Amino acid sequence: MTSEFFSNASSTFAGYDITDDQINTLKGCLEGIITTTEAARKLTAHPEASSTPVELKQRLGGLWTLLNDTAVALPSAQPDILSVLQKIRTLPKAEEPKGEGEEYIELDDGFFWRELTDWANNWADAFNSHAAQFLIEKHADDQKKAQRKAAWTSACAYTARLAATGDDALSSYGGGLDRASRAIAEALEVDTGDKEPDSLEAAANLFLYASSELYHRCKEGRTDGMLTSTAGVWQGEEGFSEARWRFWTERWTALAGLPGISEHARAVARQALEAMKRVEGTGS
Repeated sequence: MTSEFFSNASSTFAGYDITDDQINTLKGCLEGIITTTEAARKLTAHPEASSTPVELKQRLGGLWTLLNDTAVALPSAQPDILSVLQKIRTLPKAEEPKGEGEEYIELDDGFFWRELTDWANNWADAFNSHAAQFLIEKHADDQKKAQRKAAWTSACAYTARLAATGDDALSSYGGGLDRASRAIAEALEVDTGDKEPDSLEAAANLFLYASSELYHRCKEGRTDGMLTSTAGVWQGEEGFSEARWRFWTERWTALAGLPGISEHARAVARQALEAMKRVEGTGS
């Protein structure tokens, strides 16, 4: 999968300001040939060589697209990509280029690596696109639908892993998990009868990788950030709550034993349920 993805990467990212060296660097990192520290240094060299703020903004957008799109296309690469982003966050202040765009482009006073300037917006746009393509745009053949489902499921896993880092910038200051809560609403709060919810695996990924963050929100009783479905059966208060957490536990339990869905789906439901029980056991 990795080789196939990178063999087409130059054409996939042709519309972005991304170099072949950046693509090869990321490939080498994911294959274990170079360290994430070295990858972070090499991946950021192209943006740092920008001659104007406009060019820097374009090259930052290209780098974030390369990392975020690869994370969705290759779920197994997500831990390494997270590590690369964390290494980028440690890079020192850089000199801001002068010239075109200097008056209106914000580059965080040269701390664009520490602040991951524009990264959160790039990921939000990408995530929302995957959500819309799978949840809203229904006119697709079976192959296209399967591809969109895989991307949506992977995007939720990536979001959960970002949230679990405890890094405010990488978690989009909580916004990433807010957006992904749509998967929970679709999978656990809509009555699909004896059919498998389309977002079952996407929702399960949120519990597998970010159960602690979800549990904390429920214990805290956060009233914002939980998206709902128009067909939802949850009758409680809006937002996160311990009652809602218990409701999700009941729904995962029911799905784990539902004979009308695949064994894979039941196994995924059991894994999500086990993740909930683990975090309840630690109390965090």
